[in-house]
Amino acid sequence: MTYGSLFERLAGDSEKRAGLNREVCVVTSVAAHLAKMLSTRAGSVQTLSDYGLPDLNDMRLSLHDARSQARKAIEIFIKTYEPRLRNVCVVSMPSNADQLRLSFSIDALLDVEGVRRQVSFSACLDGSGQVKVRQG
Repeated sequence: MTYGSLFERLAGDSEKRAGLNREVCVVTSVAAHLAKMLSTRAGSVQTLSDYGLPDLNDMRLSLHDARSQARKAIEIFIKTYEPRLRNVCVVSMPSNADQLRLSFSIDALLDVEGVRRQVSFSACLDGSGQVKVRQG
């Protein structure tokens, strides 16, 4: 049986990882969850008013202040809603080509059912509101 959240198993996403070792499956599952979390806007989940990130387009701040607030919001959000990660540290990465694209490095300790190791993810927020998360 492959590793995956309940929703991943129901959607058949965990079956796509069949044959991969457990550690790779866990990290892939966390990356997929982070992408979904970070693509959710605050206020869009009726039962959890604090779930989601603020719409960065609505921030009336300088680019530096927007990056700083987004970094803090992402770090708090992950610490609150991704229990498989501990010691989460989010760092804003420079985006040379596109100033409207925000990039962040996410470093944490992965701690789940026998898998305990340091992991890194990169998250890229573009103008469409979708977030792409990759390991490394």
